[in-house]
Amino acid sequence: MTEAGYYGRASTAEIRLKRRDGSWVWTEMRCRPAPSAHGEAADIVVITRDVTERKRHERALIEARDMAEAASNAKSRFLANMSHELRTPLNAIIGFSEVMTREMFGALGSPRYLEYARLVNESGAHLLELINGVLDMSKIEAGKFEISEEMFDFADVAKSALRFVKLPAERKSVALKAAVAQSAATIFADRRAVKQILINLLTNGIKFTPRGGEVRVSAVRALRGIEIAVADTGVGIGPEDLTRLGKPFEQVEGAHVRSQEGTGLGLALVRALAQKHGGDAVIESTLGEGTIVRVTLPFAAVSADGGRIVEPAIAAAPAQASEELRGAA
Repeated sequence: MTEAGYYGRASTAEIRLKRRDGSWVWTEMRCRPAPSAHGEAADIVVITRDVTERKRHERALIEARDMAEAASNAKSRFLANMSHELRTPLNAIIGFSEVMTREMFGALGSPRYLEYARLVNESGAHLLELINGVLDMSKIEAGKFEISEEMFDFADVAKSALRFVKLPAERKSVALKAAVAQSAATIFADRRAVKQILINLLTNGIKFTPRGGEVRVSAVRALRGIEIAVADTGVGIGPEDLTRLGKPFEQVEGAHVRSQEGTGLGLALVRALAQKHGGDAVIESTLGEGTIVRVTLPFAAVSADGGRIVEPAIAAAPAQASEELRGAA
């Protein structure tokens, strides 16, 4: 009432009142000054209404939200802490099956044993890749994923990422191309995170590009620091699916997509890693024509004299390609 009586303006307050029977009720009290007549002191008009049911709904929603957040945090902490336990046996499986595949201690005997060892190795590597994606996302959600920025040669990291996906690209006769602008050849960022971004985007591009298609990675000095783009000539994404992509475990519906393996974490990880650098990832796609994912790292640019540029670039630099890498089956 002080607001209405002293300052002459309307005010609202929620008050818990006790009934005669000992029960409690929540009320909302709205106060406003009544128009004064002949300069006399104004009366205060007070309207009180029972809001107990509304408060009950609000408390139920808050409790449900807290429970959901607690469950999500517990899940994230559990998965983040399980990284060693999950990776150690898988690394052993991959390592020993590789020894058997190469027949390092002598011939295995039947050719079928060699084939089975190769399948065990490939399956273990695939499972480790899926687990790493889940664990990395869980670490990010749990706030345990820290980036370690340094100055490094982006062109070398791009070559390494292309080598990593060369085999699946060759199996599908998908051409791999890369063009790194001179102004983006050296960047300041987390090397591992940038490599993970490239591998995830290249893997997605290859996975959803038909035989004989093309996947291209490029990097330029842009208006906001460094822009990395991975473009493919694949199946594309419909407008109704674009809004869902980039969220954890979300995948596009469709016969071609359902036939592909994966957790739906690739683009979500890319976006999360970009945001860790203060940037973002934007997806542009046309159904049946292909997809481009642009990743901006606003504070990754390096000047010509080798110093880090703290503020985003004022103007876009020309995109002279420093190299062109091609690979096709």
